[in-house]
Amino acid sequence: MGSLLLIGFLAAAGYIVYLSTSGGGSSMDASGVDPITQKLAQAIAFAEGFYIPGSRAARNHNPGDMTQDLIGRGVGMDGSFIIYQNDADGWANLYAQVSSWLNGSSAHADKSFSIADISQFYTTPGTTGQDQINWANNVASQLGVDPDTSIGSL
Repeated sequence: MGSLLLIGFLAAAGYIVYLSTSGGGSSMDASGVDPITQKLAQAIAFAEGFYIPGSRAARNHNPGDMTQDLIGRGVGMDGSFIIYQNDADGWANLYAQVSSWLNGSSAHADKSFSIADISQFYTTPGTTGQDQINWANNVASQLGVDPDTSIGSL
């Protein structure tokens, strides 16, 4: 399983390098992360409480409060949530997730999905409908858009 995740991550990284050198896709910033990916990831981090000192997302260095380690750098678990050694690794994992939605390599979403659609599967299992709505509203508010906005149009 770990080798499949590594292969997927390397393929996504290669695709990003291809886009940045071929002129396709969005422009990259100095960190090599597409600005739309960064904006959406930061909005998700806000909705997950990462910017609140002492929150689970902050303690775990996991801005997306993610349960899957897409980059293979997790150092532990907090219940079902991945713990990273540092924020940079947590951001890299969240960027990998968001990039997979935007470039079509995710099995769960693509750029046609709205923020509200993503809230249906991104929020913790067992989360109520109102919690999903609140999450989508928080993400959308950070982006200055409606929750029904497709992520590909950001």
